[in-house]
Amino acid sequence: MHAILATVGTDGDVFPHLGLGAVLRTRGHRVTVAAPEPYRARAEALGLAFASLVTTAEVGQMLAHPDLFHPLRSGRMMARWGAPMIPRQYELLVRLACEPESVLVTNPGVLAGRLVQEKVRCPTASLLLQPGLIPSSISPPQMVGGLTIPSWFPYPLRSLYWLALDAAGYWLVARSLNSVRATLGLAPVRRVFRWWWSTDLVIGLFPDWFAEPQPDWPPQLRLAGFGRFDGTRNELPEDVRTFCEAGSPPIAFTLGTGMTHAKGFFRAAVAACEKLGGRGLLLTKYPEQLPARLPPTVRHCGFAPFRALLPLCGAVVHHGGVGTTAAALESGCSQLVLPLAWDQPDNAARITRLGVGVALGARQRTAGHMASALARLMTQKVRTRCHEVAVQARGDNGFEVAAGWIEELARNKS
Repeated sequence: MHAILATVGTDGDVFPHLGLGAVLRTRGHRVTVAAPEPYRARAEALGLAFASLVTTAEVGQMLAHPDLFHPLRSGRMMARWGAPMIPRQYELLVRLACEPESVLVTNPGVLAGRLVQEKVRCPTASLLLQPGLIPSSISPPQMVGGLTIPSWFPYPLRSLYWLALDAAGYWLVARSLNSVRATLGLAPVRRVFRWWWSTDLVIGLFPDWFAEPQPDWPPQLRLAGFGRFDGTRNELPEDVRTFCEAGSPPIAFTLGTGMTHAKGFFRAAVAACEKLGGRGLLLTKYPEQLPARLPPTVRHCGFAPFRALLPLCGAVVHHGGVGTTAAALESGCSQLVLPLAWDQPDNAARITRLGVGVALGARQRTAGHMASALARLMTQKVRTRCHEVAVQARGDNGFEVAAGWIEELARNKS
């Protein structure tokens, strides 16, 4: 089998495809990762072939845009950024998919992948990382910008909400998508957020205790559980380990690998540590975002595998990305979530319901707010609950389960 794993985005979007690719390779399959160019070295280090879906310059443009994590403008920004790439991404993926015994596994946001499935009938699975993308009227996800369906809203009318969301999707991206479809002899699409799921298989890379399946979910959706891959072989830099073990467990602070506008967040993080009399670890690839001088109780780390780091931490303050969320759940680390956009409010709500963390609103991001929330989290009651959930989270590796389903898809479609 030749598995083609296609995705765009940052570490949280790409690492699951790399982790799944590594598992598929150990099971004897040929794997090509189609992803942004900056991930070439990581893929090749795992023995995976690589094809570039997004150039390094285009990634830089995306990360530098101030609307990337805006609760309302982020969708429009990403649509304008990504729509012009659809034709060339289709050409790349269809060339790979026409090779013998190929199976395509795509992030739903890679619209070119669904075009390939329709045009050349390549067996295709959508890899869904977060439940917040599922348009359920029975159990609606928490949406950005206060746009969540309220609990009192009559159920028969909830379908109108999703129609409105699809109308927005049509305005944002379907017109560009349909111009490409016309050149391929395919009929136009109107409800993009229903169409973008593979009709063969949708693999949810999260467990049912994190998001209970609902009767109105896509019938082809199966839940594999969380995958475990942090971009490396889980080796923690020795200087980071030494710092973590040199005193009380530090608090880890991150807004994700794609955040390039976090100066205020890191200033507040340092001040929150000082208010608590605690230690902190600031995680960012962009050190220019940090205060000019850090106190001796706070240090910077450019990158650390979370499943190695978070068991050594007293808590983690983060944006609510599902990768950070899963790693913290498995590590038994309490979570303070500051959701910004995308699926992050939904993940934050699930963390809160599990009793392993709390979330702060957009106007609750000061050092005082963070220190107060962290003080509530770092109690024996919360630590006990985190350890209980960690036992659940350390179950089957979702990548192994997903790999078996992909092999099954390939056999059934051959």
